[in-house]
Amino acid sequence: MTETEDQKTKVIRRHVNNLLSPFERFVHSQVSTGVFLLGATVLALAVANSPLEADYRALLHWPLGIRLNGWELQMPLLEWVNSGLMSLFFFLIGLEIKREILAGELREKRKLMLVLFAAVGGMVMPAFIYLAFNHGSSAVDGWAIPMATDTAFALGAFALLGRKHFGALATFLTALAIFDDIGSILVIAFYYTDAIAVAALVHVAALFGILVLFNVCGIRSAALYFIVGVLLWYFLHLSGVHAQIAGILVAAAVPAHRKEMPRKFLNRMQRLMKTFEKKHKSNQILSDQKQHEIVMAIEQMAEDASTPLQRWETKSENPIGLGILPVFAFFNAGIPLHDYDVAGILTSPIMAGITLGLVLGKPLGIALFSWLALRLGLGRMPQGTGLAGIVGIGLLAGMGFTMSFLITTLSFPGGSVHIEEAKIAVLSATLLSGVIGILWLRHLKAKNGNGRSHVARQRSAQGGKA
Repeated sequence: MTETEDQKTKVIRRHVNNLLSPFERFVHSQVSTGVFLLGATVLALAVANSPLEADYRALLHWPLGIRLNGWELQMPLLEWVNSGLMSLFFFLIGLEIKREILAGELREKRKLMLVLFAAVGGMVMPAFIYLAFNHGSSAVDGWAIPMATDTAFALGAFALLGRKHFGALATFLTALAIFDDIGSILVIAFYYTDAIAVAALVHVAALFGILVLFNVCGIRSAALYFIVGVLLWYFLHLSGVHAQIAGILVAAAVPAHRKEMPRKFLNRMQRLMKTFEKKHKSNQILSDQKQHEIVMAIEQMAEDASTPLQRWETKSENPIGLGILPVFAFFNAGIPLHDYDVAGILTSPIMAGITLGLVLGKPLGIALFSWLALRLGLGRMPQGTGLAGIVGIGLLAGMGFTMSFLITTLSFPGGSVHIEEAKIAVLSATLLSGVIGILWLRHLKAKNGNGRSHVARQRSAQGGKA
């Protein structure tokens, strides 16, 4: 390739990168998952209330399975999505929880206690409100529906406000959502599990032991963890425990330590870069095998210097956030409104319990229990924030959606009108909580120094006093 051709190639690549970079930034932003979820929800509602409704219902109940030498596993496509694909979502949640406990916000005791108190309040108060409206009725099993927070929607709404203005509150919301997820997972595992097959659980325990052994022995192959994880999912499915929990168990066993120590990594990298500089003759890596070998060695070294936990979490975020969660939303949000008495649903105890539980119970419980932790001296408020900011976080935490939908499908028998009532309530509450939360925090941002962050104001004040 001549020098002129090489220059032309660089110009073309630069223009292509300029075209792609806005989309890449969008894909990697916190808003994108929420936008995809919203789009999938609107599409599901549109299809379910159109002439395509029969095809949509047929798709949900389309039998899909695996058959091998007399062995068979068959479920409707909806159940494959809710039980199979959502296990990957639970895997991502598990990785986030493990990272936060080992090295994140959940490691500091007083911050941990404040978030823990807030999360408990944000789960107990909505459940109490729901039970107040539905105690003694056939809908009582739905008490856990308003407990959950949809992390993607909540953080997406936060990103629309400009996260840099609320750095500490954004971190608080992330940690709160993680505890919410833990609470929802425990409720699903213990309350919504009917009969337990002990023999299948013995297989689950053995497979989890194999994963732990992988960790102890330093095995870092994603393929091996995936294979054992699939088997673990299958035996959980047979046991009666909801199979999504498999994702959490696999994540708990993922190694969180690096294979290559930083100093050794740095020394080896420096030697390779010097060799690369000596051997480098052209931009054509295809014709220079030594150059290719050095690049591959650098790639392997970089992998050894990171942890599987961080690497797999990073690689999972976009496929799960932009693929699996929108698919889940599309399969679960299609409510045929023309088949129901919408006016009756809007005044039903289920509607009142879920809507008030998420919109009112979440911020009230989170603010009240946070105040209690502070009064007891157990918690410490994030730097530069106050209870008004915690109330705003509580409002955004009322965006239940994904986990609330999942718990809805577990709370009531298939075909029950309660399922559609609960889904309409979750959608309404998520929209209301998001709008009110954004307006509340926008007002708070404007009130505190024309858009300057709480942290920035406090730092300025400290600097002035100095």
